[in-house]
Amino acid sequence: MKELSFNTFFGYERILAEKPEIVLFGAMLVPIGLLIGISIIGWIFRKLKLNMYVIHALLYTLMFTFLFGAIAMLILFFITDRNGVKLAYCWLAIFVGMFFFSIVNANTISKMFTDWSKIIKN
Repeated sequence: MKELSFNTFFGYERILAEKPEIVLFGAMLVPIGLLIGISIIGWIFRKLKLNMYVIHALLYTLMFTFLFGAIAMLILFFITDRNGVKLAYCWLAIFVGMFFFSIVNANTISKMFTDWSKIIKN
């Protein structure tokens, strides 16, 4: 059995080692691209009157990952040794953490946005 090594990242370790700034672009562009795609899927779900809980959780995950993940990646990129593989693992950990947070708190976050929209309208 092969042990886990944090110097590999699904076969992309050579690319990430040569150009660690790819992780920065990925941390900013992947959530935005997925937000657009999942928003379209959510629009279809809403038209079909299907359950939107998972779609909301994914949208919140991507939104929080973009906000906090991009900031964290910028800080880590300029402070650490610019190892692309480690940055990719950090971004992946942030994404997974935001996903679990959003799954647990999707209803609360939705209610918060609903309350804010009522306050803004008044």
